[in-house]
Amino acid sequence: MFEDFLEIGMKVIIEVKRDNEDMFFNSKIEDITTNEVILDMPMKGGITYSIDIDEDINIYFSRKDSFYCIEGKVTDRQYVPIPIIKMLPLSSPYKKQKRNYFRLKISLPINVKISGTGETFSRYTRDISAGGIKFSHSDLIELGTMLEVAIPDILGDDTAIKAKVIRTEHDDRRKINRYDIAIEFEEVDERTRDIIIKFILAKQRELRKNGLE
Repeated sequence: MFEDFLEIGMKVIIEVKRDNEDMFFNSKIEDITTNEVILDMPMKGGITYSIDIDEDINIYFSRKDSFYCIEGKVTDRQYVPIPIIKMLPLSSPYKKQKRNYFRLKISLPINVKISGTGETFSRYTRDISAGGIKFSHSDLIELGTMLEVAIPDILGDDTAIKAKVIRTEHDDRRKINRYDIAIEFEEVDERTRDIIIKFILAKQRELRKNGLE
């Protein structure tokens, strides 16, 4: 079943639970056998991060605009010719969320620039996923409008992502910022998307740990 979802060379995120802490690492699928998935061994600070045999891990990956998880157990690890781990899948791939990617309700400062007009403003997110953002604004922004958005708390001040307005909603109950603007990222590289996903996963774990989700 999992072979239909995974491909050799696909980038994934490995989740490891240690001492009540959830850690996430970028990895890549090196090979797929009948029963196992062979993954690049995770790296932390430029050093190989050792995962024990029989340790439970999860792998996350995107496919067809959805985000999936496979639960598994490490069956072997090797260091030659390259550091790898072998994972025995313990579950079929399942969506972590029906909408694309994890969506986290959180207030984060963002800096927005409207392409064409050059208008810039700062707002706060209502929610965020690795596929886009929703924020409130005082004026309607037309569907299809192209934007550039920076998320300093996640990506720093120098990284902006191109995005497009895909949905707008109006709320008369508010006195200010009555429009909710949903934007979809148009151009985002895998490294940037991974950083956003890791941030969302970590925040969700934090909220769950504190009983707030």
